Amino acid sequence: MADVQLEDVLHAAFVELTAHGETYLSDFAASISPGLRRGAAMPLLRLRRTGPLRVKDLACALDLDSTTVTRHLDDLESRGLVRREPDPADRRAVLVSLTDHAAELLEKAEVERRGNLRDGLSDWSAEDRATFIKLFSRFVQRDDLAAHVTALTNRQDQLA
Repeated sequence: MADVQLEDVLHAAFVELTAHGETYLSDFAASISPGLRRGAAMPLLRLRRTGPLRVKDLACALDLDSTTVTRHLDDLESRGLVRREPDPADRRAVLVSLTDHAAELLEKAEVERRGNLRDGLSDWSAEDRATFIKLFSRFVQRDDLAAHVTALTNRQDQLA
């Protein structure tokens, strides 16, 4: 029997997490618009978080080339999910934003996502959930997420 290392177990968990993530994003994209592919849904999620962006900045944020992002935006625009307008700060540049329809669909999907996560962690103690989120946030180097958990935990403690 091979000597299993912590890194091997973590790798296996990442492979499983990636598979879950791909399924999640595919299902998410289809819930937004039938036939929408998960890659094309990524600009929607980014724009929801950041607000309007130039195509170049969106491509950079998604770690994709501008050609790929433009192809995604063509699909999203044809579905009425994004709009492209001249950037008021530089009319040579294009600013991409969500349509009201997309914002509504994303809000609905967000409510469903929260419910699914809540259900998936329902048998975890509040302490286990907080510990998981803190450690996972640290691992993916998103200290801002860990700070949100601390604030929520403090608020819940104050209410108790």
